[in-house]
Amino acid sequence: MTGRTLTEQALQKKPTNRLPCFPLIDLAFASSFIGKPLRELEIHPKYHADALSLCAQKLPVDGIYVNICLSETQTKGNASGSDTILLDEALELKLPENDVMSIAHSRISDLDDDRIFNAELFHPGMRETMRQLSDSIKQSHAICVGLSGTFTQGAFLLGLERFMMELIDNPSGVKKMLDRRHEKVLTQASELLDDGARFIWIGEGPASGSLISPAFYDTFVLPYEKSLTDFIRAKGGLSILHICGNTTALLLGIAKSGADGFDLDYPVDLKRAIDVLLPNIAVKGNINPTLFLSGCEAELITQTKAAVQDVKGKPGAILSTGCLVPRDSLPEAFKIFAEICATGNVN
Repeated sequence: MTGRTLTEQALQKKPTNRLPCFPLIDLAFASSFIGKPLRELEIHPKYHADALSLCAQKLPVDGIYVNICLSETQTKGNASGSDTILLDEALELKLPENDVMSIAHSRISDLDDDRIFNAELFHPGMRETMRQLSDSIKQSHAICVGLSGTFTQGAFLLGLERFMMELIDNPSGVKKMLDRRHEKVLTQASELLDDGARFIWIGEGPASGSLISPAFYDTFVLPYEKSLTDFIRAKGGLSILHICGNTTALLLGIAKSGADGFDLDYPVDLKRAIDVLLPNIAVKGNINPTLFLSGCEAELITQTKAAVQDVKGKPGAILSTGCLVPRDSLPEAFKIFAEICATGNVN
């Protein structure tokens, strides 16, 4: 089986001939792997795609992630090497040379601002990067293309702190805003699927249990996730939901999301997640990604072997890191991880 086939089988909760090995590699590690500044990958889809392809070809992994980035159309007119950019006439972005870009400030002050409903955010960059990947890579590996969820797009557009305050102070206004924004999210999903995407990676970092309660998740996140995953499935795609941090208190809600798989971050107990989510939702997780750094090899072996035992014989299990691997991860760590996935041990 190819990495793509293994991932498809696992997300459909079907038996596989080996445990899928799918640590979360995105442009942060890929930029270091090819020796280019991270900012170059964030603003040039061709560099981004080439770096991900090299990771897929050189490392024993079953898939890669197309994560937040920009298209060259979005960066056109900005000074070469600049560490700031105005996105969608609304968001001021900071682009350090070798750190992940971030939203420094939102210029949106009103929940009825048309920019909330028209902004494309990072979608054009992720879409263009996927298009730049070769057909051979798309057939051999699971290419998970990022799509920020509706809740997350709301947080991007208003700024996280203000968004969280609005959830408390103006819940009906936020719900109305999210209802309208969700239409744009469905359009973005449709475009990715029409481009040939098979795996849609729904990013919902701000929905972490470290930030919101189960009641807020059920009200402001779950309805849009369920609508989105149903839409993806109806168009022939598979979905993987990603929520950072400790989601233990949210697992019962996540079980209703309709996602094909869930990226389980490392603060959550793997056995607990399996009990709640399987067999309805594949569990993808959840080794601490910092163990891929130098000096952590012994603990990486210990944790990975334990995880293999936890998921043994359970269709719908994918061994992965709990979140994205660090930029300075060791290539040797991926080999250790893959060998344990395949054999349960390491020489």
